[in-house]
Amino acid sequence: MQRPSHTNQPEVSRRRMLRKLAAAGGAAALAALGAAAGLFSQRPRVVVLPNEAESSEDAFRPRIVSRDEWGALPVDHTARNEGGLYQSGVNPEGWYEYAGDLRDSYQTLVVHHSAFYKADGRATLLEAQRLHRRDRGWADVGYHFMLDVDGVIYEGRNLGVRGVHTQGRNTGSAGVCLLGDFRFRAPTPAQWSALVVLGRWLAAELELTHLAAHSQFNEGTVCPGARVIEQLSALADQLGLGYGIDGYIPAAPRL
Repeated sequence: MQRPSHTNQPEVSRRRMLRKLAAAGGAAALAALGAAAGLFSQRPRVVVLPNEAESSEDAFRPRIVSRDEWGALPVDHTARNEGGLYQSGVNPEGWYEYAGDLRDSYQTLVVHHSAFYKADGRATLLEAQRLHRRDRGWADVGYHFMLDVDGVIYEGRNLGVRGVHTQGRNTGSAGVCLLGDFRFRAPTPAQWSALVVLGRWLAAELELTHLAAHSQFNEGTVCPGARVIEQLSALADQLGLGYGIDGYIPAAPRL
């Protein structure tokens, strides 16, 4: 991915400096992580685990099951609440694709839970997409990534597109959803390990500054559940990120 120069963008530089200072304890590992850029194209695809012949930097890149693999429905640009393409002042809730380097758009990783689990991960994914499209009127599933109880990471909405997962704070937030209901039980060890791996990669690749629970942005929800929330501060420390909503920098369009 070609990345433009940012010598005249002080706000971006400030965010990156904060990120580097926060991650000083693991700077060497994160520097290697930053080279794993394969997922961030406009075309969904599988990011595969490296074999022994591949470079060590690729070892930090998790395997992401593509939309095609799990059978995602195509984006519906006729959706009642996210129909058409974004137009400032005309269609602010439309499908919004980020322009340029994604590091300039993202600041925060927002953690969610689906609050239900079907027979398996794939069935849960399909139900989540159905609910978001049919019941909420969105063009696609709202999350960028989803993780099942076996630790499998699935591609959701393309990362180059604004998600629909955190009301009023979707722009600039990467949405990751743990599949299941975690109000009273904790995620499986495999699921949590997958969140750590994915979070570490996203933090480095997007130069994120913060991690937050959905409920910190939107007080009317308990998402991602008490048993996840109680672990998020430690996870933020582990990833070299600040914890909470303070790192969110509103950017137009703010939805």
